[in-house]
Amino acid sequence: MMAGEIHPITRYVMNYLRLLVVYSDTLDKLLDDDAAGDDASHGGADEDEEYLQSLTPLGRRLVKLMSYLEANLEEKSKLYEDGALQCIFSMNNTLYIVQKVKDSELGRILGDQWTRRRRGKIRQNSKSYLRISWTKVLSYLKDDGHSGGSGNSLGNSTSRIKEKFKNFNFAFDETYRTQTLWKVPDPQLREELKISISENVIPAYRAFVGRYGSLVDNGRSSGKYIKYTAEDLENQLSDLFEGSLGSANHSRRR
Repeated sequence: MMAGEIHPITRYVMNYLRLLVVYSDTLDKLLDDDAAGDDASHGGADEDEEYLQSLTPLGRRLVKLMSYLEANLEEKSKLYEDGALQCIFSMNNTLYIVQKVKDSELGRILGDQWTRRRRGKIRQNSKSYLRISWTKVLSYLKDDGHSGGSGNSLGNSTSRIKEKFKNFNFAFDETYRTQTLWKVPDPQLREELKISISENVIPAYRAFVGRYGSLVDNGRSSGKYIKYTAEDLENQLSDLFEGSLGSANHSRRR
């Protein structure tokens, strides 16, 4: 699971539960006893009492089982040292669970509230991923007001801008090499993540190049600093989360 993919235990448990609910009517009759009532208050740490009381006896047992699975996956996510990859792992597994619930009798038993909460968790993990992965990369594109000045001041500004471009290139390339190897199996989630990254990175890069590019784009080695066009970055980002080395030879500015 080094690429943050769906864990085998997630597939196993969800496929088992999908088969189990085929017998939901019979199981509800067997479970409709005092013990089921006791379970209502312990069905899941994140579920409210009113919701649990609205479920069938089997539904309450399922919520408990799902909470055990989610807790187990939470612990497994911590095995990744990279916090961003923890988010990818969590999104992949939570989305798989949601899809299995919606595409089966589990959806009717657990209800929309259960599904909405998990989709909210996916959105939160997406925001956390962006913050953890791209804040440092984007920090090199912050406008520090280095465009003016003359003489030594201009020379110092040019040096700082060159350093910013070099640091951005290095940080972007490192992130790219790492995250092309990560895998997001669901096409829609994968595309949504790429779009979110592009919406954060591309405008910031385009604005920075537009403002400061002239300070470094005037010599034989200018390509050393402005390594990419905005379109090149867009192409690079399209390789992320495919689970394989990206197309490192995308068309570049120079």
